[in-house]
Amino acid sequence: MVRPDGDEERAAKLRAGDRAALQAALAELLPDVRRWTHRFVGPGAALDDATQDVLIELARALRRFEGRSSLRTLAYRVTVRHAQRRREEARRRQDRERPLELLPPPLDRLDPESRAMQREALARLHRCLERMPDKRRRAFVLCAIEGLSPQEAAELEGTSGTTMRSRLLHARREVERRLSHDPYVARWLEGAS
Repeated sequence: MVRPDGDEERAAKLRAGDRAALQAALAELLPDVRRWTHRFVGPGAALDDATQDVLIELARALRRFEGRSSLRTLAYRVTVRHAQRRREEARRRQDRERPLELLPPPLDRLDPESRAMQREALARLHRCLERMPDKRRRAFVLCAIEGLSPQEAAELEGTSGTTMRSRLLHARREVERRLSHDPYVARWLEGAS
């Protein structure tokens, strides 16, 4: 992987504990970390807490950053690990009250009834994704929701493009099987194909 000039210098500054370099890196990564955290953890107070926790973990990880991958890849992996831990803790507590809005609100203005139906469809999609194995769920979120190609998602996950395409295929089939009766989700899946 070819990285832009200065990455080695940046990595050295981060390993040395340079506060300015750390703050700049975290500020650069914050939008991605927040978006990924939202996708994996959900909205609300849990989102803010989880984002902050991920940034703390990321700040610690940046002190060991050697520059062999991009900062964005490191941030993604830290976010995924943190989200997995949160999900495992929630499963142990049987905490199923966290709604997850996976899709951005529609750009067009809908009437209140349509918005309510859309939110319910999103909640059903979230419950479907909660039942999936983590690897399939991440493949679906990265490709179908974030819009990454399977190859781009594979690079973030540290796996092959073939493996990512397989995970995505199985995840899509599961979503389609469980939610094919839902017109909103079915329309969205057609558009996301």
